[in-house]
Formats: sequence, C-alpha cells, structure tokens
Amino acid sequence: MSQAGLAAAKPRLDAIPFESDYQYMATLHDAKPRMMYVKGSVEALLRRCRQMLDAQGQAVALDADQIQQEVESMAGQGLRVLAFAQKAAAVHQHAIDHGDIATDLVFLGLQGMIDPPRPEAIAAVHACRSAGIQVKMITGDHIATARAIAQRMGMQTAAGVVAFTGQQLAEMSDRELKQAAATGSVFARVAPAQKLQLVEALQAEGEIVAMTGDGVNDAPALKQADIGIAMGKGGTEVARESAAMLLTDDNFASIEAAVEEGRTVYQNLRKAIAFLLP
Repeated sequence: MSQAGLAAAKPRLDAIPFESDYQYMATLHDAKPRMMYVKGSVEALLRRCRQMLDAQGQAVALDADQIQQEVESMAGQGLRVLAFAQKAAAVHQHAIDHGDIATDLVFLGLQGMIDPPRPEAIAAVHACRSAGIQVKMITGDHIATARAIAQRMGMQTAAGVVAFTGQQLAEMSDRELKQAAATGSVFARVAPAQKLQLVEALQAEGEIVAMTGDGVNDAPALKQADIGIAMGKGGTEVARESAAMLLTDDNFASIEAAVEEGRTVYQNLRKAIAFLLP
C-alpha cells in the first residue's frame, strides 16, 4: 500500500513528536481497532513492551535477549537501528500522551538504516588527528553503531575505539567525567544536558573546544564551546543563533580545510613579525 493510501485507511489523529529525553515518537490512528504506533530507540521501547509478534503475526511473550542479539548484530555493521511497537487504543480516544504508551506495548520489529561516512570526512578526520586535533563523536545512536562508524572513520587509538554511553556518563563523578571526556572518542545515547557537560569537562582541562550541532538541543553546548559551529543548511534557527560560526555546506571536511588555512595565516604572520622586528 502506498503512503497516501495508508494515510487514508488509517488517518492520524494525534502524535507525540520525537524528543531526545524520551528517545521515541508516537502516533494515534483511526482504524479498526484504533491503534497507537511507536518508533524509537530499542532501549526506550523494549522496557515498555510485554509481548511481540511472531513470524505469523501472533502475539507471544517478549524475548528481549533475542532482540538484543539482533540489535547488536545490526549495529555492529554500522546500521542505525530503529525499533517499532504498537498498542490498541480506546475506541473513543482522540489524543495520545506519554502515559498511554508507558506499558503494555507489543514489539513489532527492527529497521536498520545505513548512513556511511563521506570519503572526504574520513580524510578530514585523519588530517585533524595528524595535526594534533582530537575528534570526538557525540551521537544518539546505539553504542555499537557509533563504534562501528568511528572505526570506519579511523577514530580508534591503540586501545581501539573508546566509547561511553549516556547512562555511563550519568553514573560518573565529576573527576571520572573529565577523564572520560578526555580519553573517549565516542559518546552514544547522550542526553542534551550531557553534551554541555562534555564541553565543560574538556574546557576544565584546558582544551580549546569546537562543537558542531544542528538541533535545538545542541544550543547550550554550542554557546558554551570556544567555537560553536552550526549547520548552515540543516541547522535550526536556535542552533545558528547560538553558534559563533556557520558551516554553509554542512560538511565536516570544510572545518579541517578552514583550520589548515587558519594555521597557514598564523604561521605567515609569525614569520612576518619575526622578520620585521630585527
């Protein structure tokens, strides 16, 4: 069935937009029976599910271990994994809120999407590391997905790709957080407030921090960073206003090129001053 046909058959009555704090979005549809559908991170949905559909479409007891094994397999290939679930709604229900989907969801399945890093981005990361610039990835993806992508981009050290989850960061003391910010290359399933904490932790260690972002939730970290860089094409207005610089082509490689050009100008100024002073 086409999207238009599906929308006509099951019109949407209400929706909960995606929020980083909840890691899911949900919709309520007028159908027989009236149904709520949820998509989001595996962690957010599994704890709300008690049943799942088998290959024949019958509801059976949830096998969380089997689902987690499949997620690990997909994420290990660098796939971004989305989970899907549903729940029957009351016949006369016209609105949906977070309480409606807090429990008793039926797990439907997983979807894997590939978003391979651009070749120029891989080259830019290598150039940055060669120039003494640390590159760190902060993402809402599954930690295995983030680690696989970081491996492809050459962000590993002798100890491999050092990665932390937002839950691990939340359990750390201030000292441990500073150490994790300094040694980690990947931070996955990170809450918006933790982005700001990571920037502040690096600055507390004397680092000059450049932060890229495009969403409303990135605004505090962009403002706190020494150089906040917002996406010029895909960035929100809030992110652009909070940043000190706009990346007009939304390409990480442009940042590396700008740093290289800036360092060349700086070295030329030093040489000119050193020549003029004698």
